[in-house]
Amino acid sequence: MLQIGRSRVYRPQTFCITGCPKTIDDQDDPFMKYVIDLDPTHLVLRITVTGTVTDPATRELYASLGHVAVAGGPYAAIFDLSGITGNQLSIETVLDLARKRPAVPGKRHRVVVAPRPEEYGLFRMFERLRDDMHGQFHFVFSVDEAYAMLGVSSENFSQRLFPEQLAA
Repeated sequence: MLQIGRSRVYRPQTFCITGCPKTIDDQDDPFMKYVIDLDPTHLVLRITVTGTVTDPATRELYASLGHVAVAGGPYAAIFDLSGITGNQLSIETVLDLARKRPAVPGKRHRVVVAPRPEEYGLFRMFERLRDDMHGQFHFVFSVDEAYAMLGVSSENFSQRLFPEQLAA
């Protein structure tokens, strides 16, 4: 069940979208983590996000992804949000990031794996706010659907770009 309401911390005009406590396991890691992998053959970036999404961590991910994406490409991208367990992302952060230059520039497809309605809704809002990217975002429920859409497989992602010290 989706709940939309004011965040518990007072911030003018700040709303958070969160899942009901029944949908979030208390034993889940409360911190957002992410990795960025590359399929060098098809030039596809895979961004895998886990944990609870927060404003600072999302801004860090956006900056890291932008830094990685300018080094090559043009890239297609898969945003795998299936490991997200909670969402504390404010509407202000979504608005701010939608106004910035795309983290992954170019006209290639971005496929968003969003099995939970919270993440689906936030990415749809992001897409609508960014006028110049209509038609580039596609939404699916599983990473296998994303792989099929771009003609890749998990084995193709052989290079870990962030954090660099981990193997893909």
